Amino acid sequence: MKEAMDRLFYNGVIRTMDANVPQAQAVGIKDGKICFVGSNQQAEALATEERIDLQGQLMLPGFNEGHMHLATYAFVNSNIRMDDCGSVEDCLAAVRKRLAKQPDAVWVYGRGWNEQKFREDAAGGKRYPTKEELDGVCREIPVMIVRTCGHAAVCNSAAMERICALPEAKEMADRIHPDQGVVTEGVIKLFFRIIEEPSIEAVEQMLLFGLRKLAKAGITTCQSDDLLAVPGAGWRKVIQAYRNLEARGEMPVRIYQQCLFQAYSEFEAFIEEGYRTGQGGEFYQIGPLKLLEDGSLGAKTAALSKPYPDSTDNRGLLIFSQEEMDRFFLLAQKNDIQVAVHCIGDRAMDVTLLAMKRAADAYPGKALRHGIVHAQLTTPDILRRMAEQKAIAYIQPVFVGTDMDIVEERVGSAWAQDTYAWNTMEKLGILTVGGSDAPVESFDILENIYFAVTRQKLSGQPEGGWLPHEKVSVEQAVNMFTVNAAKACFKETEIGRICEGMKADLTVLSEDIFSIAPEKIKDVVVCQTITGGKTVYRP
Repeated sequence: MKEAMDRLFYNGVIRTMDANVPQAQAVGIKDGKICFVGSNQQAEALATEERIDLQGQLMLPGFNEGHMHLATYAFVNSNIRMDDCGSVEDCLAAVRKRLAKQPDAVWVYGRGWNEQKFREDAAGGKRYPTKEELDGVCREIPVMIVRTCGHAAVCNSAAMERICALPEAKEMADRIHPDQGVVTEGVIKLFFRIIEEPSIEAVEQMLLFGLRKLAKAGITTCQSDDLLAVPGAGWRKVIQAYRNLEARGEMPVRIYQQCLFQAYSEFEAFIEEGYRTGQGGEFYQIGPLKLLEDGSLGAKTAALSKPYPDSTDNRGLLIFSQEEMDRFFLLAQKNDIQVAVHCIGDRAMDVTLLAMKRAADAYPGKALRHGIVHAQLTTPDILRRMAEQKAIAYIQPVFVGTDMDIVEERVGSAWAQDTYAWNTMEKLGILTVGGSDAPVESFDILENIYFAVTRQKLSGQPEGGWLPHEKVSVEQAVNMFTVNAAKACFKETEIGRICEGMKADLTVLSEDIFSIAPEKIKDVVVCQTITGGKTVYRP
């Protein structure tokens, strides 16, 4: 007699995302892997330790979040969330509230404000807070409040003085504006150098908070950029914290680490210490080198080939020169390390794609699945090159909810037609991987699928969707967070589909998103999350 399964889910609407058996009603699990996919009738005869009636709910492969900042999300949630701030005064009030709650604080950090969402001020404009305004709230201890994109921040005088005193600040003087208190890009990370180092236990608890929130969202794998995200910790301590959680069996979600480095010397040290893509265990693995090549659209630091229409001397910020980007890619390619580069503007993508090609030519035969994170302000030529070079596009469907209001203003109506080009990417055969960039936006996967399919705000506007020719189908959108995301981390034979032999990473939803009206997808809820055959979330 065949040994009994551990668990059997039946009476469900099961979308396997596997072309060989696209739908089923029952799934069996043994030792953390899927051992049966079939009908209710077939399942009746099978021996199992536990039977779970899905009651007609939808089961999908576990969601795979393609790009976010888990540690940053957890850190922000333990400090000041500014997502709901509707004015400069709201931001200042949030800082006052934190100081009143923690009068013994030795530093203050907030994130999430977006001047585009502010009510117009007395002068009829929308603007950043200023250093003087923050000083008016607190002058004695360092205060930094970061824009929602994470690419611009405002400091009070105490923070600005300490940051400018660091040796690294001298190398990034073009990203520091002392009079306004504004800092951009890598300078923001220097704030973490002026505050105390957290204990390994504190880092573990921070990560565990984020992991549990991911499980609640139906996410079973997350490709996350964390190494430089924990203030004062350093990348080695972040890796150790994850490894400690894995060793204790406390991780409900698998992490594929996108390893951010800003200095070439630090990346060299990372390699010298033996780290490589794919290294690790079942729940924590080293993924690609992560690089930042430009800023954000909202902060007007995305690197463009043409000037921003309202500031003819500004083409955005290119963080690495072509020579510097080439060095990173060549070292990564030589050492079998995947690379994922943050590029929003076409000029940043141009530099990255050229570096990618040069590295592939120098070390041929290594299919390392390099990619571009965001890939928003594309052109037909950029997309053609991405397809030719098999560059992954790590896209964020949720961005259209806010960016649709500013794209034309930033780049003009003609160019806007070629942006956020998800359907065009699909047609060209570019692997599109869905992510949220949280905490910039929400990592609610159902909302992300809604945005990809409708290209509308949560309010349902505009009618018919923004740039509707770039909508994708529900199946394509789900693939972005399952099949495609698995390929991005070399796991297509392990996760991303429901078929025998795959890891039992599964998500159960309240409704079949393939059959309901697209506008209702955002309202569907996660009923259960299963990782490695174990239920890690149930309401």
